[in-house]
Amino acid sequence: MDVRRRVLVVVRTVTTLTRLLDLLSLIESDRRVQVVFTHDERAPAIFAAGVPEALAELEASVIPWDQAVASRFDLAIAASENDALHRLNAPVLLVPHGIGHQKYYPRGTVVSGLDPARLVHGGRVVPARIGLSHSNQLRQLDQACPPALPHAVVIGDPCHDRLLASTHRLARYRRALGTEHHTHVVLASTWGPDSLLGSRPELPERLLAELPYDGYRVSMVLHPGVWAAHGPRQVRAWLAAARRSGLAVLPPHRGWQATLLAADCVVSDCGSLPLYAAAAGIPVLIGSPGADTVVPGSPLAELLGRAARLDDRADLRAQIDQAATGDAFTEIAAQAVEYSGKCAEVLRPLLYELMDLPEPEFRASFRPLAEPLPARADVSAFVAGVRADGDLLDVSRFPAELPRRSGRLPYQHVLAHDELSTLAELDGATIDYRETDAREFPGWARATARLRPDARLLVGVTRHECLVWTPEGDTVELTTDSTDPLPAVSALYWRARRDLPLTGRFRYRAGHRVHSCRIVSTSS
Repeated sequence: MDVRRRVLVVVRTVTTLTRLLDLLSLIESDRRVQVVFTHDERAPAIFAAGVPEALAELEASVIPWDQAVASRFDLAIAASENDALHRLNAPVLLVPHGIGHQKYYPRGTVVSGLDPARLVHGGRVVPARIGLSHSNQLRQLDQACPPALPHAVVIGDPCHDRLLASTHRLARYRRALGTEHHTHVVLASTWGPDSLLGSRPELPERLLAELPYDGYRVSMVLHPGVWAAHGPRQVRAWLAAARRSGLAVLPPHRGWQATLLAADCVVSDCGSLPLYAAAAGIPVLIGSPGADTVVPGSPLAELLGRAARLDDRADLRAQIDQAATGDAFTEIAAQAVEYSGKCAEVLRPLLYELMDLPEPEFRASFRPLAEPLPARADVSAFVAGVRADGDLLDVSRFPAELPRRSGRLPYQHVLAHDELSTLAELDGATIDYRETDAREFPGWARATARLRPDARLLVGVTRHECLVWTPEGDTVELTTDSTDPLPAVSALYWRARRDLPLTGRFRYRAGHRVHSCRIVSTSS
């Protein structure tokens, strides 16, 4: 390759890395440009954990910090002023690591990203350019560090524009998350005691226990600082019961943008994500107390002041439903992001100007986001209820592992997977089910009937149909137009409890959709 320019990417945390990857997407495919990464392993950030692993997963070219400061580069880009950027032999482009400058550093009055002690060193302004997401931040910079103001340039927000560039893939993201026919609730938490998870650690489990499984899905996006501060093993352990109950957890450096875009409602706190959600037209519900680190008068402060707050004492489902159809506050977010949809056209010329390299002729644009890859598990046991609603049977299911606060369901019963649920869940199950085929089903049903005499129905599940065995010795074939036949089995249980014929056709509602079902006796 005819490499003419070398670019250094200074990574302080996983958060800054994800921000810088958006910028890099505008230049790294240029065969004239070689990109290398570095991080100061001897003076790491508080939340530096995970940086080496994230860079290794990227298969990036990484050099030690000492080598980086001893070498000449044509451009260095950073998303934090807290590294010793003055030591670099390169023009530095500094950008925010969130959506503008909305927060103070903890226990101080210095605005994050605008620390004058870091922006100026030895009487010299360190960054060649300071990228801002909106022109109203020029006043912030002038107040914080007047000598740096001539170096400022308004570029918009790359992360926001990547969200806009990905809206046509929304259906694909929802398929990847399993939320095509569900109200998708995204819990987005920053770090610290005032964060969503810090102030309401039980919220994921409460939502999963109170939102019907067939109508809602819940995903969780945690700030990389949460993973860094506590360690991935501990975070996964804290969320284990919620994950077993259907919570999709996104890894710290991949997939959160697409997950946010696929949300019907975002429950968040004082981090950047509620502003990103609002800028993308997604309704926001605030689920944490206020924080004294939010800059008064900032767009984030205004959003936190106007958006509805989650009330533990009120019905959570009703609040989610109301928020999902409410105001997204896009006019507030517009005060945090300028040049919406045009960031690439503004930013790429700046990058090439700093490299002193002619810009490519093709149009600058951001690539759409890849599909999210959440960590999740299938729910293996449900508590379900059935209610007649005219000619429909309304089926509601909830994860059996989580305690519910709203009382007993009509015709309540438990469905437990024969192999994946716990023994306690199986011992209390009304319906025992497993994946099987027609040849294996009779033998499994007879053996299981002897082992679990209290089970009312034994079910062998395939994709669109079930074989169902009753204690009376009857076997029926149940066919439904749903890809998940278990709600139909609950409806069949309702019919059995009311001594109705276990043959014929009926309709049932599971979540937001109505399905049809046919029952045929296969008993000899």
